[in-house]
Amino acid sequence: MEIQPAPERIFQLEEVVAADELERRAMDRRMHAFGSGLGSLLQRPRPEDVVFLTRQRRLEPFWHVSCRALYVYERDRDYDIAASAPEVRRVSITGTTYEVHESRQPASFTLSAREHCRDEFEHQIFADGTSGAPVPDGVAVIGGRRSEVTEPASLAAADTVVVPVEHRASFVVRKLLGETMKPLQADLVIEESLTLQRTDLYYRPYWSFEFLWRSRDKTGVVEIDALTGQARQGQALLPQLKGMMSRDVLFDIGADTAGLIVPGGSIAVKVAKAAMDRNR
Repeated sequence: MEIQPAPERIFQLEEVVAADELERRAMDRRMHAFGSGLGSLLQRPRPEDVVFLTRQRRLEPFWHVSCRALYVYERDRDYDIAASAPEVRRVSITGTTYEVHESRQPASFTLSAREHCRDEFEHQIFADGTSGAPVPDGVAVIGGRRSEVTEPASLAAADTVVVPVEHRASFVVRKLLGETMKPLQADLVIEESLTLQRTDLYYRPYWSFEFLWRSRDKTGVVEIDALTGQARQGQALLPQLKGMMSRDVLFDIGADTAGLIVPGGSIAVKVAKAAMDRNR
């Protein structure tokens, strides 16, 4: 099987909702920063008792990987073909005579044939870069404005926290290939190929707004997606990290990890060779 690598790209998605509008929405939801459910309804703070403390811009990573699979193969199969009428006893096709089996319902004869098969399809995955979970709105959000990033370190502006990538390219590519590869019912395999079309890492912007419940001396956070405007109860603000992974670490599809991507020695060697050729 031949496996071709994809370009390795990093994109930053541009904000759709302005920061001031996000802060206004967070103020409207500030009581939700301290929990939800029946317990929180009974102990919800008064609006005047909740004050705004600070806000933080955060970039969260997710992967978009896709590939195209092509399988060309042949196999021998027997076809049971029904006779045209009950009185038919034999059928001749291009000089070969086939007996009709009257015991079958309906009466039929068997024709041996060779099937010439071609199966071509595409598959893609959107995976959270931290948890590895699917990203349901991935298709929608990557259609917006974006800018390509050459160096990951450039994402970490003075007031922006970049969430570290826990699941790197080898994880999502291995998952993609595992879902794309399939066992073939074939007597002769003519061509088998997987083309990695995309290995893209996206960073999407969120804003976290921290509030203080003065009478309880308790803090809470509201997080809002700067692409969709959807809010959620947030966790504590994240510290600014002092280092980021390099491109080589993020896109870790190479000779040393190829064996982890696809089970099977011959396939893994092809992956490794493609990765080494690309990095030359």
